[in-house]
Amino acid sequence: MTVRSSTAAAVLAPVMTLALLTGCSTPAEPEASPSPAASSASSTPSPSAPAVKTPGMKKDLAGFATSLYTGESVPASGPAAQALKKAQAPGKAATVKASTGTWNKEHFAVLTSGKDVTLVVKKKGSWTAVGGWWPSLGIPKEALGGKRHVLLMGSDAREKQGEKIEEARADALQLVGVDGHGGGGVMGIPRDLWVPQANGRNAKINSALSTGGPDAQTKVVSKATGLPVQGYVLTGFTGFQKMIDELGGITIKAPMKVRAVEKGTQKVDGYDAFWFTRERKTLPNGDFDRTSNQGIALAGIGAKAVAEGPSGLAKILDIADEHVSTDLTAAQALTFGAWAYRIELKKMGHQVPTADYGRSADGQSILEITGATRKVFADFKDGNLSK
Repeated sequence: MTVRSSTAAAVLAPVMTLALLTGCSTPAEPEASPSPAASSASSTPSPSAPAVKTPGMKKDLAGFATSLYTGESVPASGPAAQALKKAQAPGKAATVKASTGTWNKEHFAVLTSGKDVTLVVKKKGSWTAVGGWWPSLGIPKEALGGKRHVLLMGSDAREKQGEKIEEARADALQLVGVDGHGGGGVMGIPRDLWVPQANGRNAKINSALSTGGPDAQTKVVSKATGLPVQGYVLTGFTGFQKMIDELGGITIKAPMKVRAVEKGTQKVDGYDAFWFTRERKTLPNGDFDRTSNQGIALAGIGAKAVAEGPSGLAKILDIADEHVSTDLTAAQALTFGAWAYRIELKKMGHQVPTADYGRSADGQSILEITGATRKVFADFKDGNLSK
């Protein structure tokens, strides 16, 4: 059985948000010394440069934005470095707005001006552009990096009983990808797939989290699928529910009734979203349907960010930061999540690969990888599942 859903297009915004547990703190943003680019800029530009308005911004971030829109060079790295070298002098006054947040102990901001979007991260006290797109500066094509995959994990740890999310089994595994050309995909991984572990023995794919932590789980998924994984985002039951509630709930399109969630489009809170993604015993196709529902819930989180525009990405990442454990840097999370605003729906797919039911030597009910399973893995190698 292969499950598809076009609604998954919106899921990229969370990477990363996605997704989703406790551990990362949110330190107060320091007032840093202006960067070289910022110190040379002023909110009162020279008579030959267009005016730049930066309402509500702190001085150092306003200096960065002013430099960018008065034709001065700004610190840049990653995908933004080469793109901004081609920037043309701005032809008119600009108003730049900022949405800020924290991800994995790094401060970031999403700057918007008209159709322009600039993703910036504070590095060593200075703001640095890491990605974006700037049609007003003659750079219409996005600078967000090429294809990559990120693993979103949900732990089944009973946090109220003192269990740690990094030491329990993975209850949800969703691999999100982008192809770097406006396409992408979300592949749900059934947790009972029987695959080689780090010790060389076979076990259910979700057991790697409990035996080796999130790094080990990421490596096992990468080896089993043959896909390189840039990083992970991990959450637990409590973190997932709190994040949904702090977002004000999400809208999902349920393919069937799942507990209190009726079939069709509706808004759900953290509690109902949690059970929608966890229930399997009453579903016709068991774990396959549950894995598909997890992708649908992620799509609901992403759809909320897309509806709010690029500033919604900053909001979701900042909220998620309180409830997730991750090895993604702020630059990686921003440039990956921003693809949600550049994806074409027809180039986005969602699949749960087929697998055969079986029984292990010690009597466990398992899912065995088949040629059809491997075909889905191979199709996802380019970061796109829309075929």
